[in-house]
Amino acid sequence: MKVLKLSAQGLPQSWISLEEAVLHYAADEVRWEMGAEIAVFHGGHNAITGRQSIITVNSIIGTQGVPRINPFDLRPTLTNHKLFARDRNVCAYCGDHFHEEDLTREHIVPLAQSGRDMWMNVVTACSLYRSKALPVHDVSEWAPRREARRVSNRTRKRYQLALRVRKEAQ
Repeated sequence: MKVLKLSAQGLPQSWISLEEAVLHYAADEVRWEMGAEIAVFHGGHNAITGRQSIITVNSIIGTQGVPRINPFDLRPTLTNHKLFARDRNVCAYCGDHFHEEDLTREHIVPLAQSGRDMWMNVVTACSLYRSKALPVHDVSEWAPRREARRVSNRTRKRYQLALRVRKEAQ
């Protein structure tokens, strides 16, 4: 179960776990709360008073202080749909335009060679390219067709980077 954490101004910050919410309550950082009570945590007993500490967590909490989220640190998640939209459904190897169901994600530096699944390491590839399963050294024969097509400079640079990385890997 998650708790919606808002800034003191009411701006959404993140979904946090119940344990993180309890830490905010214990540190006296919760300015206000809304929604239903979703959990009750029972702590230890006070040695002097004998009372047990109890923290009730609501589904929405407003915390004090300046938000710690820097919008420049946020990265959009990588999905095939977003990748294909970025590359305008154009295969990086043959340069043809395809429907989304005929495309796949291709890693420039393969995952098996310590490549990462991140935006700068993936390109859109058609199923024809994938079905041929071209070895690294055969990719270069796709280059002449690629240059004859109208594609964005960003896609062209990714393709050229992919070729350079693959040639260096040989």
